[in-house]
Amino acid sequence: MEQRRRVPRMSAGWFGICHIEGESEPEWRDCQVIDVSSLGLGITLHHFWPLELVGRQITVEAPAVGGSVNVRLAGVITNADRTAGAVIRVGIEFDGLTESELAVAGVLSLLVDSDLAELPQTADEDAPNLAIARPRA
Repeated sequence: MEQRRRVPRMSAGWFGICHIEGESEPEWRDCQVIDVSSLGLGITLHHFWPLELVGRQITVEAPAVGGSVNVRLAGVITNADRTAGAVIRVGIEFDGLTESELAVAGVLSLLVDSDLAELPQTADEDAPNLAIARPRA
């Protein structure tokens, strides 16, 4: 099988929340960060129209590295495919990263790699979607 990614992604398994630009309700929704790399991430979320997501900006917030660090990541949705029911697998590419931000994203993917033994692997798509609180300003 041909490797189609520019850089490898590491499994994450973090539950978080995300906000999609232009949604009719500007609320945060539950999502799960499935994998992360220095250039982007993959998430799953509930949505009925995956084709409407491609090209839109998205912000994802999730606890990382054992829950003691919260990470907020933003980028452009490059692909969205239905997996089961209304569960959508979304590919996100970080856009316009400065050298410093690129370095931080690289460190994040290394932290995920070193913490894999402690973090849960990719969750079963049939598992219940656990709700978490919206961040407070």
